[in-house]
Amino acid sequence: MPVRAPHPLVLALLCACGGGAGTASEATGGPTTGGPTTGGLTATGEPTSTSGTGEPATTGGCPAPLAECAGTCVDLDHDPAHCGGCGQPCGPGLACLEGQCGVACGDGSVVCDGACVDLDVDPAHCGDCGHACDPGVACIAGACVPDCVEGQALCGEACVDPSNDEAHCGGCDATCPAGQPCVHGECVGVGLHHLLISGQSLSTGSGAMVVSTEQPYQNVSFNTGVRAGGVGLTGFIPLVETWNGSEGETIASGAANLVAELEQARGSAHRILASAHGVGGQPYSALKKGTVPYATGLAQVTAGVMLAAAMGESYAVRAVAIVHGETDHINNNLAYAEDLLAWQSDYEADVKALTGQTLPVPMFLCQMSSWTKLAGAVSRIPGEQLAAARARPDRIFVVGPKYIFPYVDGVHLTGDGSRWLGEYYAKAYRRVLVDGLPWQPLAPRTITREGNVFTVDFAVPTPPLVLDTTLVVDPGNFGFEFTDSSGATPAITEVALAGDTSVRITLAGVPVGGNQRLRYAATGAPGQSAGPMTGARGNLRDSDATPSRHGYTLYNWAVHFDEPVQ
Repeated sequence: MPVRAPHPLVLALLCACGGGAGTASEATGGPTTGGPTTGGLTATGEPTSTSGTGEPATTGGCPAPLAECAGTCVDLDHDPAHCGGCGQPCGPGLACLEGQCGVACGDGSVVCDGACVDLDVDPAHCGDCGHACDPGVACIAGACVPDCVEGQALCGEACVDPSNDEAHCGGCDATCPAGQPCVHGECVGVGLHHLLISGQSLSTGSGAMVVSTEQPYQNVSFNTGVRAGGVGLTGFIPLVETWNGSEGETIASGAANLVAELEQARGSAHRILASAHGVGGQPYSALKKGTVPYATGLAQVTAGVMLAAAMGESYAVRAVAIVHGETDHINNNLAYAEDLLAWQSDYEADVKALTGQTLPVPMFLCQMSSWTKLAGAVSRIPGEQLAAARARPDRIFVVGPKYIFPYVDGVHLTGDGSRWLGEYYAKAYRRVLVDGLPWQPLAPRTITREGNVFTVDFAVPTPPLVLDTTLVVDPGNFGFEFTDSSGATPAITEVALAGDTSVRITLAGVPVGGNQRLRYAATGAPGQSAGPMTGARGNLRDSDATPSRHGYTLYNWAVHFDEPVQ
C-alpha cells in the first residue's frame, strides 16, 4: 500500500521537538543518556537551568517547565509518577506538591500526621496539630468544649466546680492564696475555726469518763473549759476534757484532734476552738433561738471574735455540731425536721451578724439510736434528722447513726464512745469545710422491686459495702424489714450484697398490699439499751479506712431509715 506523506502540521511539530535520545549534545558533543538534555535534568535527576539566552528553556525537547522522562514530557513539580525527579513516584493517595510528595487537602483543612484534618472540629487536632481533647469532649471552633454537669463551670477547656476549686474559686481564674481552701465558692483564710456544740446531755458528755487529757496540737477551748458558759470568757487554753462530777468527755477533742492530725499528715494545719453550750434533757423548744442556751452560744461567738482580734488572728465560726433528739422523741415532735432547718438557719444568720463573716455555718448532727431504752420500739426522730439533711444538703449533714458505739446506760456514751463519735464528726467536717466537697452518709438512694426481689441502691462514701456481723450483732436479716398493709406481709428470705453499692432483698412471695416500705435498723425491743449488741441496729457498712487517732474503726454505717418502695 502506498505510504501517504505526513501532513504539513505534523512535520512542523516534529521539527519543533529537536533531537531525541542518542543525538549529540551541543554542550559536550557527546551522546545523551536517555534523560533530559541541556535545560532538563542533571546526572542526579534534577532539572537543569534555562538556556541563558532569555528564551524559554527546553528539557530534552519539552517546553519549560516540563522535563522529559523516558521519552515523555512531564511536570516534575506536580506529576505523582515523577515527583521532583524522573522515576520518583509518590505513594498511594499522595499528591506531588512543588516537587514533594504529600497530602493534598481542600480548603479549611491542614495536614496533621499525614492526614487532612479540620482544626475547627477535629478532637484529635483541636485548634492545632496534636492538641487533643479529652475523651468524650467535643472540639468546637478550634477549642475543646466539654459538656459540664450542673454545678460546674467551663473555665478554658475544663469543667470545674467553682464551689471548691482553689484555681477557680467562685468563678473562672479566681485563684485562692496558697494554703487557703475554696469552700462554698469562697477562699477560707481563717486561722482559728470555731466549732459550736449544742444539744442535750450527750452534747455535754453526761456520764462519759474523761479520756482526752492532753492536747497534741494547737486546738483550744475558752479559759472556762469545753462547757464554756457565757461569762468570764477572757482567754484560750489548750483543748482538753474535764470532769465536773457528772459530765466529762464531749465530742470536742475527738473531732478537733482528728481534723488536726489528718491535716498535718498532708502538710497543712487546722486549729479549732471548741465550745459547748447544750443542756441535758432539753427539747428543741428549750434550745432554739430566744432561749438561754442559744444566747450562751452567741456569747461564746462574741468572745471568740474579741479574743481572736486581740491576738491578731483571723477567726470564723465554721459549724454547729448537734447531738440531740431524745426528748423530742419522748415528746413525739412531728415537726422535728422543720425545727432542725430553722435551728441551722438561725445560727447562720446570727453568727454572720456578730462576726461579719460571709462563710456559711452548716450544722452537723448524728442520728439518735437509743429510743428503745427511752420508750417504744420505733422512733420518727432518726427519719426526721435524715429528712432535714436531704432538704438542705448544703447546710445540714448527718454524720451517721450511734448504734455502733459503747453506752454506759443505754442512752449515754462512754468516754471512748463520745471521743469515737467526735471522730465521725471530724470526717464529715473535714470533707465539707476543709476539702469543700459534698458529704452524704451511707443511706439509700433508690429502692425498687421486681416481683418478690428488692434492690436498694445506696450512697456509699467508700465502696464496697460490707455486711459485718463481727462489730455489730445481727438482729435478724442484718437489720432489714419489709412491711405493707396486707396483714400477711411476705417474710424476708435472703439479704445479699448485689454489688459495691447495692443490696438485694428477696421475699418469700410477691407482696400485694399497699404502703410497701423497707426499713433498716428501725425497730427494737422496748427497754433494751442502744448499742452494737442490743437495740435498733443493722450490719451494713462501707469500707472507709480513715485512720483513727485511738484505734477505733471509722467505717460509715448505714443510717436508720424507713423508706417507701418505688
